Amino acid sequence: MPTPGAGVILAAGSSSRTGRPKALLDAGGGTFLEKVCATVAGAGVGPVLVVIAHDAPEVAAALPKDCLPVPNANPELGDVSSMALGLEAALQLGKAWALVAPVDHPEVAVETARLLAEAAEVEPGAVHVPTYKGERGHPAAVPTPLAPSLFEAQEGEGTRDVFSRLGIRSTIPEFSSTSIPPGICGSCAPGTVSERTHGSALTPQA
Repeated sequence: MPTPGAGVILAAGSSSRTGRPKALLDAGGGTFLEKVCATVAGAGVGPVLVVIAHDAPEVAAALPKDCLPVPNANPELGDVSSMALGLEAALQLGKAWALVAPVDHPEVAVETARLLAEAAEVEPGAVHVPTYKGERGHPAAVPTPLAPSLFEAQEGEGTRDVFSRLGIRSTIPEFSSTSIPPGICGSCAPGTVSERTHGSALTPQA
């Protein structure tokens, strides 16, 4: 059964320490790319779109089966541009939202991703972000119609800056603390923040 959500993996960056693509770093039992793609796919979303640098053929060649590449011609612009491209590609496929995960967080549990996907299905116009002890984690469920706003991000703005400029506020849905397994990087948490506007995540607030 088709899902209303896609997966978007942000994998256009390189490791400043090794100079290699982050996607190909060893995560123990697989590469970062393999682990993150498996986690996102395990949440039941599809297709899984992987945003990669346009000049990284080794990453394109290493894409797991059923993952689709989305080239980023300007990876130096950072995750804002990659997220915009991934959301745009998902929107063109008719997806209302996407589960967006950076490739350098391979520790995220499938259960965390699945709960975020479930929250997005209930409220597709919100940005759902996991939190743990007040710290934000990954992945995030993001409405695909936000792509144009991310393409228009001002110099120096991150995704949170763009969402804030749009007037998106934060609320905390009720989740059982036992429903999310323990983890690290703030990604597996006993609560999830949903950033949303009053009525629509696409309507700036006064």
